[in-house]
Amino acid sequence: MNRAIVLLAASLPHLIVTALLALAISGLIALLGRRSRRERLYHAGYLFVCCMATVVAGSWFMYLIHG
Repeated sequence: MNRAIVLLAASLPHLIVTALLALAISGLIALLGRRSRRERLYHAGYLFVCCMATVVAGSWFMYLIHG
């Protein structure tokens, strides 16, 4: 089981894995609380965009620091 996960993770690029993880986290967090379906969808979308923007900003910051 662990070997299959390692092989799957090794074949996927970082950006895709990051996007999938951001999607999973935003989807799970959007399920919490009492919201309508539309509010959950908006909240999940907002969290996903924020997660991806944070990753992009952080990667540029690291690029500027390390060159």
